[in-house]
Amino acid sequence: MYRAKIFLKELSNVKDFVVMTAKYDTLKINLISDIYTIDAHSLIGIISLDISQPIMLEIPDQDAPEEFKQDIEPYLYDAEFDH
Repeated sequence: MYRAKIFLKELSNVKDFVVMTAKYDTLKINLISDIYTIDAHSLIGIISLDISQPIMLEIPDQDAPEEFKQDIEPYLYDAEFDH
């Protein structure tokens, strides 16, 4: 399992994030916010979440591929940096 907190500052970040996850269409990627778990490949699903807060990203079945870890870096939440 792989887990990381991400922060999608605005709608353009959401779009870019979904385009990035499309490269990993066979990888099960969930986004968890409060009680909701949605598919990270879904633009509509992500927009339905509260993107003003950090969101937990989870790959439940395996560790994330190294390329994915590099691609996700711009979206990682840094608690020390005030978003």
